[in-house]
Amino acid sequence: MQLPVLDRLILSAQKPSRYAGGELNAVHKDLSKAAVTWALAFPDTYEVGMSNVGFRLLYHALNERPDVACERLFMPWPDMEAALKAEKLPLFSIESRAPLAAFDIIGFTLQFELCYTTVLAMLDLGGVPLHTAERRREDPLILGGGPCAYNPEPVADFFDAIVVGEGEEVVHEISDAVSQWKRGSAPRADLLWLLAEIPGVYVPSLFKPHYGEDKTIKSYEPLKPGYESIVRRVIPDLNLVPQAEKPIMPFMQTVHDRLPLEIQRGCTRGCRFCQVGMITRPTRQRDPNEVFKIAEKGLDNTGYEEVGFLSLSAGDYSCIDGVLEDFFDELGPENIGISLPSLRTETMSERLTQQIKRVRKSGFTVAPEAATERMRRVINKGNAEKDLLHAVDTIFEAGWDLVKFYFMIGLPTERDEDVRAIVQLCAEALRRGRKKNPRAEINVGVSTFCPKPFTPFQWDPMISLAETQRKQNILRDELRKLGRSFQNLHIKPHDARQGALEGALAMGDRRLSTAVLYAYKAGQRLDSLTEHFRLEVWNEAFQKCEAEHGVGLAFFAHREKGEHEVLAFDHIDCEVTKPYLWKARMAAFKEGEVPDCAYGEEICTACGACDYEVVDNIIYQPSDYKKQPPREARVMPAERTFLRMRYSKEGRAIALSHLETMTALLRTFRRAKLSIPHSQGFHPKPKVSFGPACPVGTQSRAEYLDAELFGTLAAGDVAARLREQLPEGFALLSCEPLAPAQPALNQSIRGIEYLVELPPEAGDVPERLARFALQNEASVVREREGKTPVRIDLKRSVDNLVATGPSALRFTLKAGEAAAVARPAELLAALFGAECTRPGVATLVRESVVFGMPAART
Repeated sequence: MQLPVLDRLILSAQKPSRYAGGELNAVHKDLSKAAVTWALAFPDTYEVGMSNVGFRLLYHALNERPDVACERLFMPWPDMEAALKAEKLPLFSIESRAPLAAFDIIGFTLQFELCYTTVLAMLDLGGVPLHTAERRREDPLILGGGPCAYNPEPVADFFDAIVVGEGEEVVHEISDAVSQWKRGSAPRADLLWLLAEIPGVYVPSLFKPHYGEDKTIKSYEPLKPGYESIVRRVIPDLNLVPQAEKPIMPFMQTVHDRLPLEIQRGCTRGCRFCQVGMITRPTRQRDPNEVFKIAEKGLDNTGYEEVGFLSLSAGDYSCIDGVLEDFFDELGPENIGISLPSLRTETMSERLTQQIKRVRKSGFTVAPEAATERMRRVINKGNAEKDLLHAVDTIFEAGWDLVKFYFMIGLPTERDEDVRAIVQLCAEALRRGRKKNPRAEINVGVSTFCPKPFTPFQWDPMISLAETQRKQNILRDELRKLGRSFQNLHIKPHDARQGALEGALAMGDRRLSTAVLYAYKAGQRLDSLTEHFRLEVWNEAFQKCEAEHGVGLAFFAHREKGEHEVLAFDHIDCEVTKPYLWKARMAAFKEGEVPDCAYGEEICTACGACDYEVVDNIIYQPSDYKKQPPREARVMPAERTFLRMRYSKEGRAIALSHLETMTALLRTFRRAKLSIPHSQGFHPKPKVSFGPACPVGTQSRAEYLDAELFGTLAAGDVAARLREQLPEGFALLSCEPLAPAQPALNQSIRGIEYLVELPPEAGDVPERLARFALQNEASVVREREGKTPVRIDLKRSVDNLVATGPSALRFTLKAGEAAAVARPAELLAALFGAECTRPGVATLVRESVVFGMPAART
């Protein structure tokens, strides 16, 4: 039986698990019964979007409301986009596969300026008019939010409303407003007027920009009385941000494949290039006494093997040492690791490294940003060379092999010697590191400074593409001078072509919508990925803008702005004042440093972010942390239980790859509280053996795994605990004791039996099999990336090939060396043609395995 068209497209796509859904803890509601329906849309691929902690928080927060249903959408990969267009199918949600246009509200996360064309691609693919002026009452409300919301002007014509600031509270107010409006018959314009009453919501169509003769902005005219500026929304206490008790857990590996836990929001360090350090002020730490509880509950409900402690700099979290100590005392025996995504060099301590390495050396990323003391004063980075070298000593001495550094070039006042110093400082760090660890290796990422709104450097020009390339060549030349003895120092500059475009879109105004629309119509989307980015198209887009409006790339990206110039986002209020930012810029040119107001003597820098009553820094001291009450020490028993399990994969689970299946099942063991011994070494691996990989799109009733478990356990008890925790599409069929000396699965499985049902157009199955039987030789050549192609003898690979009906057959494929044994798709394509045997067109079932069959000959 053929699957519906959409299922067939999903199974035929690259990485079908991007679209299949069915993830653990995903929320499924009846859209027709909800008062308001939301589609949270991330303008990038699934694996990028599902790594965004804010996106995930809003999904669960909205679905906690009984009257709201929220689903997720992502930009499909080009193959899937083309397939949807060919079949005239719209972009669909993950949960219910509802079309984009069916939702009341579509909320886009605007994380990065080069995602703007992807937003338009998603709207177009979903059948939603691109311009807000073209939308009718029945069209979805198009919302934006995220860092780019602080200057949404380049896409203002495409969004009905923008949420400025933190969204955890305002999404509920928006839901109420939309629900109220839906109950009446008022026009769409009334809804926009209603949304403008909500603090933190910006409705671009209610402002009219005016331009001067010099092409700069003369003023913004509010079209609604009293609506002169939009003040950001801020959650005063991070402990008020709702945490999902059952966080969603993707099947596919995401960019950050771990349990996300925000331990601190905001930063008051005052780095002058850093937008997020300004717009997220003040510093708000989560109560350290809640961190472990939240982590433990999230791990229990997901089975993740790692927790990400999220903060702009985890080392700034005052109670980090105590929290980590308790975390590893309790969860270390279960091989649960911690990831600290970003650390400042001056917060790196021996105690911190010793805590993290107790389970998994997950890697260190350190961001010095500038390599000379002068430049660090200019940007107010607040660290010194000794801090970096001490951090390197500490990390490599603790046993790490790799450290990642991040630097910037093109910062205001930078000289060539500052660029050369990047290589020189990294070389010195590697010299010292080798003394601690002979395997020491340093990877260095170098990005180009891009001025961002609401930073002291927002008035400064960005260096040109040619100048960026010249500075990158300085880095390469300096590295070349070091010679072969520094081959473990890798310096990788970021793609220089994207920099100026990002700068222009970050600082640009409403006139840039012309460039964004042109680039989209010329085929641009997923521009954050180098393989999809085309500079020539974007150059044409900016030329189109210049021809139409008299302003282009140089005007927005490479021009210094005056102190009193009206900037594109002056009607947005992030509460850090413009005079404060200008003062900080002037201090940069004098190399003056400003202290962090959240620590030490708490000297207020009068930035404007706090009201000192509700909104203020919230910092916990180490003495505030109450050490976890002593629990019975977790000592893993010496006894072991060995089990062989048979399980099935059906429904949405057939979209999973072998690696995704393995990960999903290992996390099931964790949720079931079944502890698996791990190997020793730098990256411990669980002692589990899986059978041969099941092809994507294949139903299976004969998947096997062998597991070694701590303790003496009854097979029936293990089976019951696993069945309670298995994700959608999986079923445990049997669980039997296994002798410790039993051969591994891949050594003992000698054949796999398949059942196939083909579509009528495949032809008469008995006739095709008879023809195949008469052939003296039948083989296929399998291409292998980076390896010599291998010829597969189909006749030797298959046994018991019989027709079971006019359009059905059964066969057994021998199992053994992967390079020499045929795959089901190869055999079926040779018999019936590739088109009839695509996933979802033919029904392929792995019915059973044969143990002990002689190994296939090669």
